[in-house]
Amino acid sequence: MLDKSLFICYSTPNYSELANLCLESLHDINVNNINHMTDDTTNLFKNTGFQTDLWYHCVRNKINHLINVLKKNDSLNNIKYFIFTDCDIIYIKKNINEWYNLENYIQKESKDIHFMRENSSNDVNSGFFIIKNNNNITNIINFFVEVLQTIDTTEKIKMPLGDQSIINNLKSKINYGFIPNDYVVFGTNIYNRNKSLFHHAIACRDVYDKIIQINNIKSAF
Repeated sequence: MLDKSLFICYSTPNYSELANLCLESLHDINVNNINHMTDDTTNLFKNTGFQTDLWYHCVRNKINHLINVLKKNDSLNNIKYFIFTDCDIIYIKKNINEWYNLENYIQKESKDIHFMRENSSNDVNSGFFIIKNNNNITNIINFFVEVLQTIDTTEKIKMPLGDQSIINNLKSKINYGFIPNDYVVFGTNIYNRNKSLFHHAIACRDVYDKIIQINNIKSAF
């Protein structure tokens, strides 16, 4: 699956340490097909962290970057999967062979896009998702265009989780499924140590807390 995929990610200078860890972990599992956009926000925002102006800028512009990449899908017909990843996600080399099982699962499911699950709820987490490059890709592009337009016309207070709030409000418009939790480490929650493919660092105060969590999870593998 990895050699058939294009990984898409977005970062800003305040996330550079995390972005470097993310990219290094992708290279460790032999992924080199990566479209990484670094958005220079150094002189635009003073405050960093959850729900700051910088955070809302980032969740908006990562969707814009995704759309721009997907719109080139005609010239990327050798790509079977578009995989969007936040830069606070680290990939686990130990279980690399489980990517074959994840691909088999996704192929058996008649869905166009697979999201992480937000904890044990039926909400999606938009930090990582896999899009099939199939005949319905235009519908997926149009969906994210609507997500972006909705972000741009919605008060921040009404989208506390940024793009994730909007995606969950609109998700009935797409044919989506969930990635089984066995393949995910969600924060400090390791669902299946023998199948975990990636770790999403969440529920942290800042970048340095995320790095501490990442290192703690790394030690478990």
